[in-house]
Amino acid sequence: MILDASVGVEVALSSPVGRRAIPLLADELIVPELFYAEFHSVLHKLRLRKTIDAAQVREARTAVRRLALLAMPVHHLEDELWKASQAISAYDAHYVVLARVMKMPVATCDARLAKSNSLGVRFLLIS
Repeated sequence: MILDASVGVEVALSSPVGRRAIPLLADELIVPELFYAEFHSVLHKLRLRKTIDAAQVREARTAVRRLALLAMPVHHLEDELWKASQAISAYDAHYVVLARVMKMPVATCDARLAKSNSLGVRFLLIS
């Protein structure tokens, strides 16, 4: 299963959504290398907004390491990334293209992305 950063953040923060996600996730979780940049960016924004404190950031960073995610490069798929980014964000394209190549579904909290029928992948919407 491809794990979108939106789900990764929820799981790492042990939010209600994250707790609901855990039993739905596959044993093998794969992410594009971009995942970690997105994950840290979201934590940084939440910290700046004072939605979470420094201790929660540390706990989330530790929790995401415990997920034992398999990070995969996608730079060699640049043409496919570009094509996909015409319909969705360049960031989302990394998850979608990786899912296509790996023939796996994408777990996401992004309802709009999950409703995209023309992307050639299955989505598991977690809300």
